[in-house]
Amino acid sequence: MAKAGEIPFALVDRDDLAPLCPHCEAELTEVYRKGKGFPLGEGRTLMYFCPHCHMVLGFAQGRVL
Repeated sequence: MAKAGEIPFALVDRDDLAPLCPHCEAELTEVYRKGKGFPLGEGRTLMYFCPHCHMVLGFAQGRVL
């Protein structure tokens, strides 16, 4: 139940839509990724980027314990 003043938020799967790159505004039917590091110990850092303009879309870091 939402507290007073909070707006509920829903996640909806939409396989009929393709997101747009925030830089070049091309439809993203795929996203490229480049990784560095090894997942054990120090962790692996991933960079996601647009296949059209090659601008960075985001980063993620993961580690297997």
